[in-house]
Formats: sequence, C-alpha cells, structure tokens
Amino acid sequence: MHISFAEPLALGFSTGTFCVMSCAPVLLPFLFGREALTHRRNLALTGIFLAGRFAAYVFLGLSLSAAGMLAMEFFDPVFSRRLSTVAYTFCGAALLLHGLAPRLLSCGEEQPHCIRPSHRILALAGNDKLLALFSGLCVGFHICPPLWTACFRAASTGSPVLGSAYFVLFYAGTLPFFLPLAGIPLLPKRMFFFRAIARLTQVLVGGYFFLFAGLIPFFFGR
Repeated sequence: MHISFAEPLALGFSTGTFCVMSCAPVLLPFLFGREALTHRRNLALTGIFLAGRFAAYVFLGLSLSAAGMLAMEFFDPVFSRRLSTVAYTFCGAALLLHGLAPRLLSCGEEQPHCIRPSHRILALAGNDKLLALFSGLCVGFHICPPLWTACFRAASTGSPVLGSAYFVLFYAGTLPFFLPLAGIPLLPKRMFFFRAIARLTQVLVGGYFFLFAGLIPFFFGR
C-alpha cells in the first residue's frame, strides 16, 4: 500500500498538542524538579525522554507493519487499554522511585528506624537520565487517538520498512510542540518552593499512574 510521506508528518503536526498533553504530566514535574537545570542538561534530559518515546514508536511501527493485516485484527481497543495500563504502571513506579529515592538514600545511622532498601536499586531509580529514557519509552506505549491512527496506517502498509518510516515521520511531526521546553532554564533561578512543588507533583503523578491509571484498570477494568 502506497502512503505519501506528507501524511504521517501532517498527522503528527496536527495532533502534536495532544501528544504534548500526554507527556506533560510526566515530563514537566520531572524537569522543573531538577536542581541546577542548565540549558545543556535540560536539552539532554528532554532529548533522552524523546529518544525513549521514539524507540517505542519504531518498535510499534516494525511489529505492526510486519504482522500486516493480522495486526489490525489483533490490535483491538481492549488490547490497547491493556497496553496503556501496563505502560502507566511501570511509568508510575519509576516516577515514585525517582521522587522518593533521595529521601530513602538519606537514611543514616542516626535514624535506626529508617527503612533501608537496596541502595543500588535506589541509586538507579534516582538516575535522571535513566528515568527520562524509561518514562519516554512508557509514554510512547500509551495508545492515544493520534497514535491509534498511526498504528492502523502502519499495519496497512504490510512492510516493516514503510511502517517504521511512517512512525518516524509521525514522531517528527510532533517535535515542534516540544520546543518550548528549551526555555525552562530561563525561568528565575530562585524557585526553591516551586521546585519542591514540582517534586511533590512528580510523586503524586507517579502514584496516580501506578495505582489509578495502571493497576486498578488492569485488574478491574473491562
């Protein structure tokens, strides 16, 4: 099936605001909560997040187009919701661990009743780059309406190359809407209270994703 390169670009650009809204609850508290967020670090973390999202899109494009029409039959709304809840569960767990890791790692000998989980696991959970990559990957597997359209169009190509190319161009069409994130370091430097609110928001969003958008719909949803 022949598909113009202009189609996925137009689809991504026309629905870019929807994609940003899906990523914002994860990405904004994470970026605003970082100490000494320079332009370079801000761009690096945003780029890593988008790279994770890109990897998820390429995987979907390859797998769906390789399966061809069979994927269109299999990729029904129930499967889509299941995939989204699993992605939200893992994303929420990562956000919670990252948000709570500094406090848990601060346990010292003067706090005998402090819970001491594995410091190695918490150190990994507190790694900004790993969280950015993992969160982007999880958000990429959240099947929103624009991505649903791209899934069906990629599956209809019947070619892994064309299907993955469709997702790459769709992804490229959404990128201009992420450009305002480059201006975050320009905000006033003395925003300790706002940074604390952002970190609290990250933990709350992580808890919501893990429990209410992940585990509860997965086990009790239809």
